[in-house]
Amino acid sequence: MDAHRGKLLYVINHMDWFWSHRLPLAIAAQEDGWEIHIACIGAADDDKLSAYGFTGHNLPSSSGGLAPFAALSIISAVDHLIKTIQPKLVHAVTIKYAFLAGLATRKHKNVKIVHTIAGLGFLFSGESQKAQALRFLVGPFLKRALKHPRAQIIFQNPDDETVMVKRGFVDSAKCHLIRGSGVDIEQFSLGLDVETDEPIVLMPTRLVHDKGIAVFIEAAKIITARGVNAKFQIAGGVSRNNPLAISEQEMEHVLQGSPVEWLGKVEDMPALYKAATLICYPSYYGVGVPKVLLEATASARAIVTTDHPGCREAVEDGQNGLLVPIKDPEATAEAVIALLENASRRKLMGAAGRKMATEVFDVKLIVKNTLSIYKTALVS
Repeated sequence: MDAHRGKLLYVINHMDWFWSHRLPLAIAAQEDGWEIHIACIGAADDDKLSAYGFTGHNLPSSSGGLAPFAALSIISAVDHLIKTIQPKLVHAVTIKYAFLAGLATRKHKNVKIVHTIAGLGFLFSGESQKAQALRFLVGPFLKRALKHPRAQIIFQNPDDETVMVKRGFVDSAKCHLIRGSGVDIEQFSLGLDVETDEPIVLMPTRLVHDKGIAVFIEAAKIITARGVNAKFQIAGGVSRNNPLAISEQEMEHVLQGSPVEWLGKVEDMPALYKAATLICYPSYYGVGVPKVLLEATASARAIVTTDHPGCREAVEDGQNGLLVPIKDPEATAEAVIALLENASRRKLMGAAGRKMATEVFDVKLIVKNTLSIYKTALVS
């Protein structure tokens, strides 16, 4: 461990997400000399944190979204934490917590902050009246939070960076590109293409409408109607605190009469990828780089996904998968059929994906680049 660097406070949206996406970064930061603190709903009650030498701090519930009272309570809680533990650096992840933590740290002159914008999410991808009204109301405050004089901004895809720079929410000189949160290429190890009488087309996803679940189900119906032999699975649990979430009842309703099996939340995802023949992820959600696509590349699985920000960061069309237009079940079905019927092409794509995972998306590389930005933040 290096000399003590001070206290590092992570402000995040969900503890499950911390364990699945950011644990390697926190461990590496600790080894680099940081004292690690985690601020999240339920963090103080998570006994696993102490086993790693981390300290958890509870944040108020975020079920109110960016409603004034809910937002102010979280801003106040982060402000109080900064006064109490006096971190040298704050790392806020997701646009929502970048917004709230950015405002909270404004008056703390000795605190540096790093924001990871892991996709623009509902705030920028939604076109409903609610989303548009929220952008109008939140916009000036978001700009103040992100144009923090002591902030560095990490984007996970260049499309999101371009949008935010053009709209004046961030300064381009403070922006960095790190493509996703990385994947453990040893955990999601090379899986040989399985020859089977009934190939499995898998959609790993949280239950959120804009992930393209309805598109996947409709594409499965089209493929089945054409007499193509395949088994279709969706793996993922119910999502909480997301205005686009699909309830269990809604999921069961939309699956009626379809050839798709819903597996629910699956603990052993590496095994599930290895059993799958092909990954299909027709998302149009505003995310940085979907972690499930990184896991699929590491597992050497060919992918059908959308030509959409974030998704096209993980899949190069014709190289490790095929890109299709968003909200297009017919094009999705055609791409799936093309790969199901061409095993040699599918295997070449899987190998190309594994190479990409090793060279670009390995979590060790992502962690190294993030720690480098911490050092940039400290001297900025």
